[in-house]
Amino acid sequence: MSGRGWTPNVEDMEHAAGPVWLIAEDLLLLILDDARGVSAGGVDVRLAMGGGLLMDLAEAGLVSFGPRTGLLSSPRVDVTDDAVTDDDVLAAALAVVADGPRDAMSTVPALARLGGRPTADVLAERLARRGVLERREGRVLGLFPRTEWPMADAGHETAMRRGLRHVLLDGGVATAREDALIAVLQALSGLRVAVGREGGVSEREVAARATRARRESAERGPAAHAVAVAEVAAAVTAAAVIGSGA
Repeated sequence: MSGRGWTPNVEDMEHAAGPVWLIAEDLLLLILDDARGVSAGGVDVRLAMGGGLLMDLAEAGLVSFGPRTGLLSSPRVDVTDDAVTDDDVLAAALAVVADGPRDAMSTVPALARLGGRPTADVLAERLARRGVLERREGRVLGLFPRTEWPMADAGHETAMRRGLRHVLLDGGVATAREDALIAVLQALSGLRVAVGREGGVSEREVAARATRARRESAERGPAAHAVAVAEVAAAVTAAAVIGSGA
């Protein structure tokens, strides 16, 4: 078992010292196939982007969750009174929330588009400007054009995957950021995009370790973080169920 606790690890400190990495950006990197530059499959990209952005807004204290009105209800999401950000993506996401009122469940798919464009495209372009992804024009079946985003600099993603695999395959302790990523992926039944198929650990055991890591994070971490992670995870799960027609 790792000795990592709530103190930020090296990757967290890099976030603070360098460019701001959104949770939604990390999710996109996990979902994209590094070589092909398209979704590796198995995860709803739209809901991952919406859930990731809602998590980013909540973790930054830019939105708050109202009380639930019933056992199966989804809490209202409001922009906080002092919400200010110089991040253009978070500012666009705030505008979506401000256009409400919306509950958390409906906010997730709403955040899948920013300024009339898919959030995944907006984030991919930003990552390309940083030199993390490369823009490439390809075709589906040699006929239909599509934009692909293969990996250009895998340094950040490699470190992120290493941390997630430590938690999900080795039973290590999750950082706050890993906790948030795991929550969104688990809500979409997408934990395998983080750990791959290797490691000899079954789907059930990966899910169990994710649940255990999230419970431990909620017990030892700040209450505001625990609330944000729980509410966003529940909203993404609900949005996925509604979207599947269940």
